[in-house]
This record gives sequence, structure tokens and C-alpha cells, in this order.
Amino acid sequence: MAQRSEDYRNSVAFVTHTRDYRSGDLLPALARCGFTTTERPHDRETGRLLKQFEPDLVVLAIDPRNSADVDLVGAMARESDAMVMVLAPGPHALGMATALNAGADVCVRDTDGAELIAAQVGALARRRHDPRNDDAKPDDEDTVITVRDLTLDFDRCQVVRDEERVPLTPTEFKILAHLARNAGKVVSPVEILRAVQEYTYSEREAQEIVKVYIRRIRRKIEQDPAAPNYIVNVRGFGYMLERRAAPRAAEEQQAA
Repeated sequence: MAQRSEDYRNSVAFVTHTRDYRSGDLLPALARCGFTTTERPHDRETGRLLKQFEPDLVVLAIDPRNSADVDLVGAMARESDAMVMVLAPGPHALGMATALNAGADVCVRDTDGAELIAAQVGALARRRHDPRNDDAKPDDEDTVITVRDLTLDFDRCQVVRDEERVPLTPTEFKILAHLARNAGKVVSPVEILRAVQEYTYSEREAQEIVKVYIRRIRRKIEQDPAAPNYIVNVRGFGYMLERRAAPRAAEEQQAA
């Protein structure tokens, strides 16, 4: 059951844009979820205002086909603890993947329409409101899962490898947690996104988006991301968190 909008009445959304966008779809969606919203074009003051408002959600209406806009996504992801949502133009899966690769937690499109944008904003808000109550926690009430030298702590929503904390975003943690719950099993990209987001992607979109997230997670947990031995790709089927220390035969896997 969706939570009522007043559950987020103390939440703040910071919206900035480098292009014209459908504010008539986005801003009512934020209000419907109970956000207090500050909206302004991106300029030199954006960074200062971001620190001043300390928002729960940052929304960037940008064009990920422009390198400067992609750099802005990365800067926002580094400078804020907020969830970062990108609103991109048109039905361009490559642009969505580029935004995610730059550091966005989720990417939606102008063409998705008000209802889907509202649903995704609400999903982000619920995960931000209490990340311990989401699907990342196993059904059998285990609070810690260990796979080789990776330890996932669901109470703290954190991952430790070799006694060092791995700095994962909430969405990255949820994806790794889903793979950990299914360690040794292949999980399709569509299933991965269905488990961590309340948004339905086509199979092609899911493949592109999950590939970006897996690449980001590998950079943080693998000793050699180019030759992964934790998260392996089983060609044509999906991804698996490998429980065995010895790598599988090369013909059984292919890096994303």
C-alpha cells in the first residue's frame, strides 16, 4: 500500500534544470508525495543552495547527451547525500544509462508522463523515508549475509569488504542485497529492477540500466573490475553473485 503524501511533509526536493522540461508533470508529482520543492535553473549558485537546503531528493532536468550535464549529475551525486533523480528528454535508453553511470539513482523521461513520474518519485521517497523497511532485508529475518569476504548488514544498510566499508548508494545496496539473497543463482535484469524499484522497464532498458549499476558496484567491490569474480554475467540470462572463490570457466560468464 502506498504511503500517504503527508508522510513526506518534512521532505525537501531540490529541482534544477539546464533545459526546458515538463514542470507541469514533475512539480505536481513532488507535491503529491508531500515534498516542499525549491526549483531554479542551474547556475553558479546551485552548489551553495544545495548545501543550504540539504534536500532529501535532488531532481535534475538535464540532457545526458551533453557532457556538461553529465558532469552535473556526477557533481550532485558526490556533493549531496540525497537521492538523485534525472529527468531526461525523449525515449533514449542510452541517455538514461549515461545518467545512471554518472551517479544518478534513477532516471525517468519527459515522455513517461505524470503518472509514471509520480510513481517513481513516490518510490524514491519511500526508500529514503526508511531504507530498512524496503526489500533489501531478507524474508528469513537474517540481518547479516556474508558471501566470501563481503558482509551485508541490513540493519545498517552497509557493506563491508576486508573490514573496509564499501560506499554504496541506496540503489546499489539494494541490487547487491538482492543478488546476495540469491547467491549462486542467476537473476535477470528485469527481476533485479523489479526487486529494487517500483517502475517497470522493458527487457532492453533493464539490460542497459542494470549493466550500468553492476559496473558501478564492481568498481567498488572487485579487486579488478575488468575481471570480476564476485558478480558474474551469465550470457543471455543475467547476473549472479558468485559464492565460490574459484572463478567459473570463461565460457560460462562474460563481463558486462
